[in-house]
Amino acid sequence: MFYGWRMVAAGCAMRMLGGGFHLYGFTIFFLPITNELGLSRAATSLVFSLARAEGAIEGPLAGYLIDRFGPRPMMLAGVLLSGIGYMLLATVNSYYALLVVYLGVISLSFSAGFMHSPMVLANTWFIRRRALAMTLISSAIGIGGTLITPLLAFSVQAWGWRYGAFIAGLGLIVAGVPIELLVKRSPESMGLLPDGSLPASTEPREHGAPPSGHAQRPESEADFSLKQAMRTRSFWMLILATTTRVGVYNAITVHFVPIMVWKGASEARAAAMLATMALMSLPSHLLVG
Repeated sequence: MFYGWRMVAAGCAMRMLGGGFHLYGFTIFFLPITNELGLSRAATSLVFSLARAEGAIEGPLAGYLIDRFGPRPMMLAGVLLSGIGYMLLATVNSYYALLVVYLGVISLSFSAGFMHSPMVLANTWFIRRRALAMTLISSAIGIGGTLITPLLAFSVQAWGWRYGAFIAGLGLIVAGVPIELLVKRSPESMGLLPDGSLPASTEPREHGAPPSGHAQRPESEADFSLKQAMRTRSFWMLILATTTRVGVYNAITVHFVPIMVWKGASEARAAAMLATMALMSLPSHLLVG
């Protein structure tokens, strides 16, 4: 089996952890933290808003670092900082401490480690099957939301949000570090080619075929520099579409449990509905991909 599919599996596992514990999971903490610290909904929402703004600002830097050092160091940083951050979250007793922990530790490298780096694996290891690889990694967020978020909600309901936060941090580190150790930067670093194509020197040759030096290479693709991409209409349309989608998605997801409780559901039922919403995202991901 082509080693790139192992990289897809590693990317899926990282997205599952990020989706289950953070993207879907943090809404489980919204009401308990708001109530215990005596915050308004607006004050708690501001923390998430600032975190998303932080991710947008650091995005170009994260891309540069991934290009320079590869996805593996960024994954390790994301796992360790997010894990330690959730453990520290269990100790906060004030709004300012919440800001420092969530913005300065948890969110600092989460996007680069759990979101951008896994997708870089799909782009690096595949050309012909890139859409399929990206689809599998992207859909893993919903799997994490379906499997991990209910367990996180149960721990918060049974032992309180502080124990739940500590368990989330421990789970991220224990599960994330071994996954990160399996990551290889590129197929070329292992003497391979994208999509599992054979190098020219080892391509099998039938009788009468041209010498191995003329073996078929992987599909070539157009390469754009950042400046060239920014001159195209397609680049800005992608940014506009992604910004609109992510803005709406985050607003709904972060406030999902509070909205359902406001509409009369219990927190446990709201968590089950959140897991169901995550599950319902899988068919569309796989079909479109």
